[in-house]
Amino acid sequence: MLSLIVAHDEQRIIGKDRWMPWNLPQDLAHFKKTTLNHAILIGKTTFTGMGKPLPKRHTYVATRDLNFHYDHENVTIIHDLPAFFKEWQDKAETLYVCGGAMIYEQALPYVNELWISLVEGTHTGDTYFPYYDPKQYRIVSKEAKEGFVIIHYRKL
Repeated sequence: MLSLIVAHDEQRIIGKDRWMPWNLPQDLAHFKKTTLNHAILIGKTTFTGMGKPLPKRHTYVATRDLNFHYDHENVTIIHDLPAFFKEWQDKAETLYVCGGAMIYEQALPYVNELWISLVEGTHTGDTYFPYYDPKQYRIVSKEAKEGFVIIHYRKL
């Protein structure tokens, strides 16, 4: 199954200067709890910004750069995203798509569910989450936190 996890504000901003424009420890805890012991997919820019793979998660890194390599037992480099998404659609195991913006945009047609941390207010940023229509999903749950709301959607 393909799942997508993101924090964005009311204007769909997700980043500023290659990082998040807010400090929400509860959201980071939610991300960790949700993705721990699962596979995750991130773009090369996001991955290199993190500096190393996240513990207890197999990390798939998407890039068009055929020369990009990262030697680690829990990292796999992906060059063909549509094939990768099709492969994961029917798996029982969940893969969490974790960004950045270009990866989210390519993943949206394939994902079965969204985990949106809707951050209160508007922020200054340079990276946006792509448009999505919430009417194409049903709300599974909503959980209010300090400064944001976690909304879990499932595709209709």
